[in-house]
Amino acid sequence: MRKLILTVALVAVALPMPAIAQDTIVVTGSRQDRSVGNAYFTANNGPSAIGVTRKADYFVTPLYVSSDSRDRDARSEELFAMLSATIDRAAAQGITLVAGNYALKPVTRANMRELPVRGGNRPDTSRVQIYARIPLKGETASVRATAKDIAEFVKGIAATGRSFIDVGTTGLAIDDPEQYRADVVRHIAKESTRYAEMFGSGYGVEINGLEGDLYWQQSSETEVFLYIEHDFAIRPK
Repeated sequence: MRKLILTVALVAVALPMPAIAQDTIVVTGSRQDRSVGNAYFTANNGPSAIGVTRKADYFVTPLYVSSDSRDRDARSEELFAMLSATIDRAAAQGITLVAGNYALKPVTRANMRELPVRGGNRPDTSRVQIYARIPLKGETASVRATAKDIAEFVKGIAATGRSFIDVGTTGLAIDDPEQYRADVVRHIAKESTRYAEMFGSGYGVEINGLEGDLYWQQSSETEVFLYIEHDFAIRPK
């Protein structure tokens, strides 16, 4: 009987920050070709990992609602007037507006003034960043089509004074990544055991690091790769 030694602590930790159940998390990272879903790769020159590739839950497009009026108070009022118009139009178009650095929360008229106001790319400019979130559905979903829809959506938003909206690059988001931790661990166990079997029935495997952070990054136009950095050793039983 094979011996499989797993060092596992059930710790719900996520990168870049802990994920609360049901939070939608922005996915970052360079795209990589993963035609084989559970393959080794090196992230940030770190340890190799085995993981799980799955379709993301949403497309998310950054929207930068801004004003460049010279007067600070006027900038603020113009910015939030256009943001209010954006909220109204989004509701009519079936688009959800969310905000946050990683965990995304809905943006409403009631909470919009709680958003951080930062300087823009030009002097005397203030802006807030939100995301237009669209569920990723069907096999034909694409960044190009989504970006086109968002551009049309933004064109229809009325400006106030010197307010305007810049549109960022469409990316991906995923709900509650920690729900996939057990699946990642199962794949690690299966793959590492397969390697041990290559050495014969007298060998088993010891795995370390499964108590570590769960990481995720974009792996294709519509997919996310989730993994735990770990190492394993093949030893005689």
